Amino acid sequence: MKPEQIQAAADELLTEINATNRPANEVINAYTRTRRYIGSKDRRALTDIVWKTIKSCPTPEWLRELIPAQELDAMQAETHTILRVNGDRIKIQRQLADQGIGSTLTTLSPWGLVLAKRTNLNILPEYKQGLIEVQDEGSQLAALATNIKPGESVLDYCAGAGGKSLCLAQMMCNSGKIVAHDISKISLAELAKRALRAHVTIITTNLHPTGLFDHVVVDAPCSGSGTWRRNPDGRLKLTQKQVRALTQKQADILDKACGFVKTKGYLHYMTCSLLESENQHQMRHFLKTHPDFQLIHHQQWSPAKTNTDGFFLATFQKIK
Repeated sequence: MKPEQIQAAADELLTEINATNRPANEVINAYTRTRRYIGSKDRRALTDIVWKTIKSCPTPEWLRELIPAQELDAMQAETHTILRVNGDRIKIQRQLADQGIGSTLTTLSPWGLVLAKRTNLNILPEYKQGLIEVQDEGSQLAALATNIKPGESVLDYCAGAGGKSLCLAQMMCNSGKIVAHDISKISLAELAKRALRAHVTIITTNLHPTGLFDHVVVDAPCSGSGTWRRNPDGRLKLTQKQVRALTQKQADILDKACGFVKTKGYLHYMTCSLLESENQHQMRHFLKTHPDFQLIHHQQWSPAKTNTDGFFLATFQKIK
């Protein structure tokens, strides 16, 4: 394609993105799938123009009042694909290098690899064998900070397609029990496929969990503000009304999930958000309304502080 054709396609894509609430990456993928004549080189040039344009749009004033300027600035930086390696990451790094795929080790997570360039992972034998998964370093660190041990019982209450469940299974050395719960049958079916590919045997899926657990993990639905360096259109589409609805939903989920924690067990509340209303305020509200729990620790990872996506974790223990 000629430069002017690529620019025209980018303008068309941006119009489509602005006209829908769908994430920009979904719109881009759908656009390129239906236009097979766009080669990989042109596709990359096209998406680069689109993302650069979206990133250049100013953040709404109400969000600039809630998120530190240094975090918004850090979200402008180029992002890379992060892998979580299920096994010896040095060995797998060498295997990838033999296929022309360069990477560096993550500095904080013991499992991560940072790919030097975008790669079609689905065709790699390491992916098909469950040895690698895409997962940001911040997400890996949030899972590690739960300190869940082999042999324990875990309820992953908002499991989705299973990124956290698989990460926890790795921490547990595939020993113990993980019950993955979500309201979406489709997501749980995808989780089961991923667990099979990764040779994980301790995960079961359940739409209606029962019983008590050593740990309950709530990776709650949230604004996704911590991931805006990868999804910059999110900051342009998020509304204050949506945030209010999300915080109420998070509180309701915590109310339900804490009932599955056994005495002396732990509740881990996570978001991929940088908004205090979804993190620290939610943490304080839970403590105020649930005196049978105490706060053990809380932590925030972010683009500016840790060069990761933004993740928040608060761990509570049930004391009676």
